[in-house]
Amino acid sequence: MDYPILQTDAPDSNALAARIKLLGLLDELRGLLTDPALLGSPELRNPSMSILALVHLKIIENFPSEGTTIKDPAERVNRNGNIVRQLMSHATTYHVFFQEKPDFFTHTAGSRVLTENEGMRSWILVGLGETMPGTLKIAEAVSQNNDSEEPQHTIIIPGWNIQNNTDLPVFQALATMPERATLFAKAMSWHTQLPGYSPQYLLDHFPFGSGDITVVDVGGGIGHIARALADHCPTVQCIVQDRPEVILQAEQPLPANLQDRVRFQPHDFFQDQPVHGADVYLLRHVLHDWSNKYARKILQALIPALKPGAKVVLNDHIIPGYGEAHYLEERKARDYDLYMLGLQNAQERTPDEWKSLFRDTDSRFNVTKISQPSKSYLSIVEVTWEG
Repeated sequence: MDYPILQTDAPDSNALAARIKLLGLLDELRGLLTDPALLGSPELRNPSMSILALVHLKIIENFPSEGTTIKDPAERVNRNGNIVRQLMSHATTYHVFFQEKPDFFTHTAGSRVLTENEGMRSWILVGLGETMPGTLKIAEAVSQNNDSEEPQHTIIIPGWNIQNNTDLPVFQALATMPERATLFAKAMSWHTQLPGYSPQYLLDHFPFGSGDITVVDVGGGIGHIARALADHCPTVQCIVQDRPEVILQAEQPLPANLQDRVRFQPHDFFQDQPVHGADVYLLRHVLHDWSNKYARKILQALIPALKPGAKVVLNDHIIPGYGEAHYLEERKARDYDLYMLGLQNAQERTPDEWKSLFRDTDSRFNVTKISQPSKSYLSIVEVTWEG
């Protein structure tokens, strides 16, 4: 069946004028409906604009909160006024700035967030500097036709490694790049504080039981989830585990009511779990960073420490199967999946894929409940050890 090509409308036709007007109204509506903190950078949705996005952010960093003429930001970035005028004019078409009148620019809600919120700016820079370049190299990686699940040379060689000319997994490589590692940490910290990632969803929807309970937060970062758990449940003892350099950042003075109930422990989650007999082993936003091979290794490392009836709890993304959600939701899920592929040769998983992961790791893992708290971006997978 032949389909008409809409772009054949004549430049002066009523049909083209109506179409352009409608597209403009839809774009304006999208802006009105989108929280500024979630707008990010329009260029993130347009890979060809990623370099210009970095330039726009540089200008934003030097952009006064009350607005300015071309002259001030041109002097601050040490560039010719005409060049800055061109760049700022381009930025207005992507709603980074609003041109109030000739030669005077003021912030939109979205660009103001970028100037005032260091975490969001870090998130955008990580997207532009780490995630997107790696994702754009996936085609090159796939062409090497290697079915390995290694994070440093997989689905093929992941795009991030090609982009950065390294054989190290991304987290190991970033450990040798202090400035980029710090930026990455700031971005992740900001991201976990977005409303849809609040620890409260986990606290409200998982029955930790009664009496004294020990929770091991595996890969728990600087402990913000453990602190929330211990604050929420007075009988909970939490042990936060992560890499030594992360634990060093985490070991800051705790509030008096948590000092006896939250502890920090350096641990490589690929090695046997040192805390035996805990009631709950929590993995929040951990396994989606790894291919099935390495996700199984992380789970297998827990087994020697598990007592019968112990819970392994995941707080992670669950994506819909093909055609199981509105196409906009599915598109967002596939975007996340592709980012993880490009960054770490990892993947997001459907409910069936999560069940298969546990079944393939050990038949004594029993997935007892999968729930999606309302308004939360992360689901909760409860698994009982029946060994």
